[in-house]
Amino acid sequence: MKTMKTEQKSKRVMKKIVIGIMLSVMVFTLFGCQSSDETTYEKIQSSGEMTFAMTGAYPPFNFIDEDGELAGFDIDIANALAKEMGVKAVPITTAWDGIIGGITSNRFDTIIGSMAITESRLKEVNFTDPYYYDGAQFFVPTSSAVTSLDDLDNGVVGVVTGTTFHDMLKDKENVADIMQFESDVDNFMALEQGRMDGLVTGKFVGLQAPDKYGIDIVPAGEMLYAEEIGIAVRKEDTTLLEKLNEALATIVENGTYQEISEKWFGVNILER
Repeated sequence: MKTMKTEQKSKRVMKKIVIGIMLSVMVFTLFGCQSSDETTYEKIQSSGEMTFAMTGAYPPFNFIDEDGELAGFDIDIANALAKEMGVKAVPITTAWDGIIGGITSNRFDTIIGSMAITESRLKEVNFTDPYYYDGAQFFVPTSSAVTSLDDLDNGVVGVVTGTTFHDMLKDKENVADIMQFESDVDNFMALEQGRMDGLVTGKFVGLQAPDKYGIDIVPAGEMLYAEEIGIAVRKEDTTLLEKLNEALATIVENGTYQEISEKWFGVNILER
């Protein structure tokens, strides 16, 4: 008799467990479906935060300042755009080489990190209208006799991994070795140490290096090619793309953009 009661009790317990599991699955399914149906823009609006990625090592566009805080043109632009959208911009630093994978795997909402718009990148993400224009520039030590990238013979050139600059250098027959770095800060230091003949980076970044880091470098030759710099979003985030473009147009029109640009560069870098 005691055994029968124990069996009946066990059955009741198992029944409760099964019912509990079924209810949990139903709740998970219900809220999971609701979550998956929420667009990135809706998530941003409901949370009040928009995450954006950059390396944090591309001064003066994004870098860690003397107080250990993220600063730079990209940071100010992200804050201005978020303000227009009624939310807060939350920065996330990541390695440049994996930044596209980071956004496509939902680690952050946008990339506001000085990313050039290219055909290959457009296969994976969408871009806003350009928020500034830049270009690739070859820099050498002030003591160098090299006057352009074409002057090199079996040259050694530094570049940040995963950039369009790196892709361009791979096609240069007169460049024997490409030294790759995680950031332009490392790139500058390596050139200062005499480890290479020159480096390629964004024109504005290189021009700021002497004042920012006390490094004696100068541009050698004309700009190698021009670039349009945009904000990257996931392919499916069409509403977010639209809202960012609207916010960008607004800060350009009301003078906020020019104020930020002149703060960092003394000129409006959205003007060609």
